Amino acid sequence: MELIKRAVQDNSWAAFLFIGSFILLAILKSVFQKQFNDFLGLIFTNKYIKLYSDSNLSLNWFSFFLVVIQLISFSFFFLIILSNLNYINKNDFSVFAGIFLILSVFVTGKYLIEKGIANLFNIQSFYNNFLFQQLSYRAYLGLALLFITFIMYYTSSAIDVFSYIFLIIFVIIQLIIYLISFKFFQKEILGSLFYFILYLCTLEIAPYYFTYYWFTKY
Repeated sequence: MELIKRAVQDNSWAAFLFIGSFILLAILKSVFQKQFNDFLGLIFTNKYIKLYSDSNLSLNWFSFFLVVIQLISFSFFFLIILSNLNYINKNDFSVFAGIFLILSVFVTGKYLIEKGIANLFNIQSFYNNFLFQQLSYRAYLGLALLFITFIMYYTSSAIDVFSYIFLIIFVIIQLIIYLISFKFFQKEILGSLFYFILYLCTLEIAPYYFTYYWFTKY
């Protein structure tokens, strides 16, 4: 009888992250019950935006932890997509940590630059409301992705075409979020159309393009 060494990949870290995210959601629902229920209705009505778009509320603990969950779910999403395309190993925690770090730096850096530009052009009020709406819809997308990636991560079958379909859907949803924001702030945007186009080119299109270029090259 010959003993053959079997390599077992440890992905318990993923289970801890998923469980931790679900527990965090349960805590948010318990502590911020009304705000959480209003947030869940965001896909059907803009009541949540109207009630909580005050600049003092835009970066409270509820929003902060939603962003954390969003970063975790987005990291898992890109981890699974890149794994399905045979670029990386989805069970490698260091790869997930690298993706999470890149997304965190990207989001934080983008926020600081946008905040500085808003102060420079004296459009803080408009920017805070615009930021809150973008943050809310992306957090909602992150919440949905958390459950989707949980299923995708523990599904053994991986087909390349599905990965491209998920990426295309992800991009389309991002475009829909921008269209909703444009409709919601139509008067303010048309009044400062030049600055809005400049904002889109420098802080929305360019960062995603360079991120895509970096991923495809390295």
